[in-house]
Amino acid sequence: MHQQQGYQKLRAAVVDESCAFNPLSGVDRWEGDCNCVNGGTCISYQLFSRITRCLCPEEYSGQHCEIDTKSQCYTENGQDYKGTVSKNKKNEECLSWDSPSLIRRDYHAGVRNALQLGLGKHNYCRNPDGKTKPWCYIKRGYRTLETECDIQLCPTEREATCGQRSSSKYFKIVGGSITAIESQPWIATIFHYSRKIGQNKFVCGGSLIDPCWVLTAAHCFSPNTDPSGYTVVLGKSKLDATDDKEQTFQVERIINHHEYSDEGGDFNSDIALMKIKSASGHCAVESEYVKTICLPSENLVLMDNSQCEVSGYGKEDNWDIYYSKILKTANVNLISQSLCRDEYYDQTRVNDNMVCAGDVQWKSDACKGDSGGPLVCEHNGRMSLYGIVSWGDDCAKVKKPGVYTRVTKYLSWIESHMKGVNFKSRSLPKLK
Repeated sequence: MHQQQGYQKLRAAVVDESCAFNPLSGVDRWEGDCNCVNGGTCISYQLFSRITRCLCPEEYSGQHCEIDTKSQCYTENGQDYKGTVSKNKKNEECLSWDSPSLIRRDYHAGVRNALQLGLGKHNYCRNPDGKTKPWCYIKRGYRTLETECDIQLCPTEREATCGQRSSSKYFKIVGGSITAIESQPWIATIFHYSRKIGQNKFVCGGSLIDPCWVLTAAHCFSPNTDPSGYTVVLGKSKLDATDDKEQTFQVERIINHHEYSDEGGDFNSDIALMKIKSASGHCAVESEYVKTICLPSENLVLMDNSQCEVSGYGKEDNWDIYYSKILKTANVNLISQSLCRDEYYDQTRVNDNMVCAGDVQWKSDACKGDSGGPLVCEHNGRMSLYGIVSWGDDCAKVKKPGVYTRVTKYLSWIESHMKGVNFKSRSLPKLK
């Protein structure tokens, strides 16, 4: 009876990755080969069928634990990519690597080193032959084709390029200089489609802080604004011209700060986030003309009179009819909070969520049309987004400096809406 009870239970034993049985298990020792990878453990069901399988860690799956279920991007050329993306940019589904139609192809689940190449009974993108990025086979009509997968390069600390411009070129904002987009590659240009004129109309500036996110001013939008009418362009040098440097995006979401209100001219918490995506569903890609700007650390307080830069397509003068057609940049100096609040404005209009900056000779300033654009300052060898163009009395008016949203006060709000993205060092995937 005791013996029968013992045989009624299918016993499992944990063995090493060669699947050699433990001689103390009560059965003959035999050699199997689970080939578990990524920390998988070989499990053998001994007594009857001698079935073996790999017991995988939580983030891995597959016959040999070879599939990384959490990986959504690739590094270098993706030869080590073992994630689960299985479509190309046209949303076409990849063929399974064990599909009979691939048997005469160079790469399929039956090749000798399939496990090392990441090939198996699945249709996930892989790069077995060292191409530029992961790929797969697709079926298009009667043809079987190789196609690059819809997957982006992973951002890494080593690749981080936020706040590093490609160029500091200036060619001869009020009193500012015409500047190459390479010197302000984080500038975002926001347009809204006007039914009245039947085309996109320039609205505000912004700053690219992450491949999928632009930071701007809340006063650029009405409450409950429909994002579908907006377009964001990166890498734009001229307001009235388009070239191949540019990247254009639809707007998926607009998030105004919950404490912002334009009633009574109160510009407190004048900050908004825009989530962007291209027509194909991608976010921004790094180039010479498009890069992210660093967000400052929470405790960063720059010294009074520190020189910073403000950029945009704003008017030359408050009374001008037209915006500047070419991107301009001006140098401005940070002004002490007490001086700005007590002498230049008043305590009801300027609070600690704001920072003031102006030209020592009152000749350079942000102006109408620069709203939402960046006030960037150098810190630790990189440019950081210290302020967002918010408001001011006229443009370059004596003792009436520009007032900017102080970005350091809103880092936790930004991060919460970006859902925990490590935004302080986030970089863009490289342009292939």
